[in-house]
Amino acid sequence: MEYKSIRQTINMSQSTEKPTELAQHEYEARLGGWSTFRSGITFDGHEMFAVCFRELGTALDTVRELEGKVESLWNGLPNIAKRAYLFDLIGAEVQSTNTIEGVHTTRKEIADALESAASEGPRKRLTEFAKLFLGLSGEEGKQLELPRELKDIRSIYDQVTDGEIADKDKPDGIMFRKGTVSVWDDGNGRKLHDGAYPESEIQVQLTKWIALLTDVNIPPILRAVMCHYAFEYIHPFYDGNGRTGRFLMALQLSKHLSVPTAISLSPVIADAKGQYYKAFDDTQFPLNCSDVSLFSYRMVKFIITAQKNIISDLGNKWGMLTTAHDRLGKYAEDKSLSGDQKDILFYLLQVELFDNDPRPISRRVLSTWLEVGSVKLMTAIKGLLALDLLQEHGKRPIRYSLSAKARGRLLQ
Repeated sequence: MEYKSIRQTINMSQSTEKPTELAQHEYEARLGGWSTFRSGITFDGHEMFAVCFRELGTALDTVRELEGKVESLWNGLPNIAKRAYLFDLIGAEVQSTNTIEGVHTTRKEIADALESAASEGPRKRLTEFAKLFLGLSGEEGKQLELPRELKDIRSIYDQVTDGEIADKDKPDGIMFRKGTVSVWDDGNGRKLHDGAYPESEIQVQLTKWIALLTDVNIPPILRAVMCHYAFEYIHPFYDGNGRTGRFLMALQLSKHLSVPTAISLSPVIADAKGQYYKAFDDTQFPLNCSDVSLFSYRMVKFIITAQKNIISDLGNKWGMLTTAHDRLGKYAEDKSLSGDQKDILFYLLQVELFDNDPRPISRRVLSTWLEVGSVKLMTAIKGLLALDLLQEHGKRPIRYSLSAKARGRLLQ
């Protein structure tokens, strides 16, 4: 890669000038360049900016090309498969973003939270976080908007971290923290930078961040990753900045990319956690003068990896669903299954195939999604139980999944 950070450029220089003076000259030259996108946010005397160098431009084009494939696969899914896959993606996203921060979360906790959020059931751990992702996805017509005011940022933070922040680390200012905070490189104990201070400065910088959020003069994907860097640099809270910042990036991306792409970044980042933090550390080095070009490139590459993962995964699941649907058609004909019984089995097939941690389904959910009355539904269920095609779980309420016999007939 030809593009070098300002620090790298200085290290290669033969000049006798002081490194800080050389860095300032290079900063000024880059800031005024034709391919430079300026943020309007200043950190330590330098306005954050990104140069759209060749490889970064190519990566942004690749995102658009791959997105067409993602959208084609996603939009063609049956609604039940789409919902099952959405819940699976949200589960992986929430677990991964918490793992990055060292917060232990099980998939069962997340599944319980999603069920509670989707049905407005009893509040559980992570329910508020799950509600955010359902809003981001547009599930059931709910669509979360980008922050427009400072209070919107605080509201999202409260939902992301609901019940997860120790009392000593909760915001103690008007909306954000009123104390100081420093960000350190855990590898060598080097302080990377101090978060914005005092709270009035946090509010000033986040106001500029909101303006950057909707700056149509910057390509939307580049703008989203620039905003992610800026939010983490401002560090408006004592704890929970990483989780909140990654959700805000997903929210921003969801306005320009498909839902699966927008909520698939954290698993990719978790798998490359070292590269993720190194991208921040390298950019925050003082001599780099808030040049986020290489950081942006790294983040766009993460998006590309997420897209490729989705294309591969959905392609495989589509093939399996097609095969299972064909087998179901033949089996239904051989066993003279009713239309309702066939629909129930196809519903459960989609759940099995598109959710890696499928949960049994209640009668209420089946009745609602299949638009079948309770009497007809129970008649169909009793027939399937008699054929040993369903397995019952629990009692209040009773839930159903495919039996081992059904899986063997339809999925293997």
